[in-house]
Amino acid sequence: MKIALIGAQGVGKTTLSRRLNEAIPRSHIVKETVRECPYALDAKADFKTEWWVLSHSILAEQEAREAQHDLIITDRCLLDIAVYSKLINEMGDGRITDKQRSLIETSILHWFDEDPYDAIFFVKVNPEVWSTRDLDDGFRSVDLGWYKTLNREFEVAIERLEIYKRTQLHVIQNDGRFESTYDKVLDTMISLARGASTLRESLDSARLRGGSPAQH
Repeated sequence: MKIALIGAQGVGKTTLSRRLNEAIPRSHIVKETVRECPYALDAKADFKTEWWVLSHSILAEQEAREAQHDLIITDRCLLDIAVYSKLINEMGDGRITDKQRSLIETSILHWFDEDPYDAIFFVKVNPEVWSTRDLDDGFRSVDLGWYKTLNREFEVAIERLEIYKRTQLHVIQNDGRFESTYDKVLDTMISLARGASTLRESLDSARLRGGSPAQH
């Protein structure tokens, strides 16, 4: 099974992916590659940035597939690149041209078809709750306006690229207790794993343990 956790910064994607990885044997996290990108990021990002992240993300997912893990968890996915590329392109300063944006989005959709996700979880947090969280790690933006923009752009990208036609899309509200969010994701995965007996057993066991680490 292959799942993706998407959403703006600070909604709990990395925490959720780590908890799933700890609880489920033979699982693997495809970590976000952007922190390793040698090119300019954020306000100075351009086509080189987004193409580097796109290509390295695809390679990381391919390596995970070849390793034959029972569960592949992608912390972010290629849809993030579509969101950021659109925002850069619409600045109109030439950092990503219309043709380059089209190339990026076409490549993303081809990969969605080549190596589909069994489910994508769009994690959201109420802005009032988000603004109370300690998010300053020196890398992520802590600007509430930027958070709201990204949230809206993810919704636009999902509709525009018709992601719901390519995979199961689940919106998860992570406003309260993290354990509740974790349980919602796990219950959805259990329903998806009906035909995969080994993974289903691991998921059922993780549900009974309440997210406690498994013996890998």
